[in-house]
Amino acid sequence: MRVVRFLSWAAVLFCACVLIADDQPEAPATFTVQVNTVSIDVEVLDKDGVPVLGLDQSDFVVKENGHEVKISNFSRWTDRPVSLAIILDTSTITLDKLSIAKEHIMQMLHIFDGKDELSLFSFDHRNAWLEADLTHDKKQIIDALDNISVPSRRRGGGSAEYFGKLPYTALAIDKALLNIEKSSIKRKTLLVISNRFRGLGPATVDHIRDSECTLFTLAFTNKAAAIITILGDRIHQNRLMRDSGGRKFSAENENISETCRILVSTLKNYYSIGYQTEIKPGDKNRRRIEVKMPGKKYVINARRFYTPKSR
Repeated sequence: MRVVRFLSWAAVLFCACVLIADDQPEAPATFTVQVNTVSIDVEVLDKDGVPVLGLDQSDFVVKENGHEVKISNFSRWTDRPVSLAIILDTSTITLDKLSIAKEHIMQMLHIFDGKDELSLFSFDHRNAWLEADLTHDKKQIIDALDNISVPSRRRGGGSAEYFGKLPYTALAIDKALLNIEKSSIKRKTLLVISNRFRGLGPATVDHIRDSECTLFTLAFTNKAAAIITILGDRIHQNRLMRDSGGRKFSAENENISETCRILVSTLKNYYSIGYQTEIKPGDKNRRRIEVKMPGKKYVINARRFYTPKSR
């Protein structure tokens, strides 16, 4: 009898606990929203390609996915330290053009200071190589540059340009992106020196979009590439620069010093615009960024995409 009575009381207590639990209001579901500050490096040029100075925050409008956002940070940087990965294409370059490319790099080294960080890559139709790791010591870049030469010449002219082996352009860019991520310097840039820019593709465009690197090119004229229009590579080359906020420079100008001065100045002098954006857990969808200057006919070079990095 005692055992039965004990079980009865236990059943009563269990039912009471269930009823009390049912009376408790359910806790509202909580969602953590992460707030990130998106920073955009912006270059503004007039119709003659001259940098426009003296602008302020009110001159700019920024949109994310078509919606205007409030600018939270604004500054104009002058001579800011930069991390630069130089990528030299030797796949079809001639000895005289290689010499010109090396002269451009040497001239730039004279302009950079000890706060800037540099690395050097080369590639051809065989592979892509890290010639000098990230360093503040410009002598390491010079020593590595001396060891770069052109591969053995392959015949074929225009047919080789179109049907020959593709150079490892995409691999070199991917290696440079991974390398430059190690840098603690916020301004991260790539410079591709080439005379044809073949071997690019949508994946390379996506990698540039998802990174925070700005891509610039120093280009030689290529008659074979001009005769045989390689549309896909040309489109991808333009997207790489446009989407990252970079631009193209010519290696054909006689005044190499002036070209290098403008290029380095572009790397180290620019406007910085920041805004805050909300990111829900797991949100990794790429977002489109637009930087506008209403009422002003200027050329604006700025990153066009942002990929959230949710925790």
